[in-house]
Amino acid sequence: MGRAARAAHVAYELGLAMLVCSAATVAAAAPGNLTPALVWAVGLTTLVLIPLRLRHPVAVFVAGAVVGLCTGGENSLVLLVLSASAGYRAARWRPLCAAFGFGWLCWVVAAWLWEGRPGPIDLVVLSALFALFGVVPAIVGRMVRRRRAVVASMHRRNVDLHGRQAEVARRAQIRERARIARDLHDSLGHKLTLISLYTGTLPTADEEQRAETAALLREASTSAMAELRQILGILREDDDGAGPVGGLDDLDDLAGTARATGADVRVTRDGEPRPLPALTTHAAYRVVQEGLTNALRHAHGAAVRVVLRYESSTLTAEVVNGRGDERAAQSSGQGLFGLAERVRLAGGSLYHGPTPEGGYRLAAMLPYPDSRTGAADEPAPQPPPGDSGDFAELVARGKRRSLLGLAAAAVGAVSVTVLCGVGVAFPEWMGAVDPDTFEAVHPGDTEKTVRAALPPASWAETGAAGGSPVPEGASCVDYSAALLTQLREGSLVYRFCFRDGVLVHKQAFQDGGNGT
Repeated sequence: MGRAARAAHVAYELGLAMLVCSAATVAAAAPGNLTPALVWAVGLTTLVLIPLRLRHPVAVFVAGAVVGLCTGGENSLVLLVLSASAGYRAARWRPLCAAFGFGWLCWVVAAWLWEGRPGPIDLVVLSALFALFGVVPAIVGRMVRRRRAVVASMHRRNVDLHGRQAEVARRAQIRERARIARDLHDSLGHKLTLISLYTGTLPTADEEQRAETAALLREASTSAMAELRQILGILREDDDGAGPVGGLDDLDDLAGTARATGADVRVTRDGEPRPLPALTTHAAYRVVQEGLTNALRHAHGAAVRVVLRYESSTLTAEVVNGRGDERAAQSSGQGLFGLAERVRLAGGSLYHGPTPEGGYRLAAMLPYPDSRTGAADEPAPQPPPGDSGDFAELVARGKRRSLLGLAAAAVGAVSVTVLCGVGVAFPEWMGAVDPDTFEAVHPGDTEKTVRAALPPASWAETGAAGGSPVPEGASCVDYSAALLTQLREGSLVYRFCFRDGVLVHKQAFQDGGNGT
């Protein structure tokens, strides 16, 4: 895991811990039967359980169920998070099922303790809710774990296949070079032996013999150089190959063989033909042969265009096919690797890749002997286009999206936590009155004293309906109850009525109901 991924994971865990802690604290305070110390104890315990779930998921799930007894069962978010973590991380099903049974028991007991003995219908509803918040997240977590395991296994397999493909390419190059070395020995061995023998006679030869020997040396070396330039002309395929390599005059026969399979093949020759060594012509023939083979195998039914272009300094052999009926033919890319080695030895360059129209292009540029300065630099083995890391790129893209999602979740969790903190700790910011303030003032207190204990009049609620009749001649102001009070008692409104600078009446009533 990289540094950015670790930072995102830490941010996610912190945001989740704060969100779940806030939810558990509010749920514990809502019934109103717990002391503030116990409410904070529930919140802190939840804050500790969230990171511990990473190491001990089943035990933490059981502990969370026990904490739910203190909140009257109103701990759905805590249960959901701990259940998903247990399903994702638990190694065995038996302890997890036992934990689910204990969690369901705590869920039912909490409802019994806080809401009275449940009936048969209540038990069914409670069981359904527990399945929704306690069992389904675990099943989803287990499915996510299995999917990630499959993706990781596929990624490892993909990396292994790419490694094997590189090894196949390396072996293909080694075999090609071995054939070249063998044919060099067979074709040039005789000439080099003669050159060595002629050279050995020079120290003891007279003037006439030296001149004759020098002529023989010149003839043998010239012949050896000609055979060296035509090395690909004497190369043969492996013992089980298709026979000797053809020349440029055989392209029409090669295209005719492809047409016999039903392919639409068109051969075009541009420029003025010129005599070329077998080294070049055989390489061009192999390019056309490989291009036709790939077109018939991977783009069956597509039109194929073969172009042989004689340019000012190079011979270009090109095969372009359109988009055809894709077949499930597998290719190791070994043919392209061997072809690239053959073209390189001819001093040329090989190009292959998809076209903008969805087809495929295979082309080689082969310099003429008088313009060749040497063999091209050896190219690094390249996997076939579209098969060199697409899976790794998808995995990396998924990780980036996951990081963005985690960052968004962390920001959302922090925002919700801050809002909950503002709502719980600073109710006066919302123009609300808590029960202690309502009980602290009494009719007969001066208006100045009462208003000093209340939020500003500009924050008072308008349009509240209900309550007892207002005393004659009194001016009243209404305030919403604090957030926790509304969670317990509904839409509670506090009304304070003043007359002649004195509080003459106060009442608490449900918005739309009668006062008390």
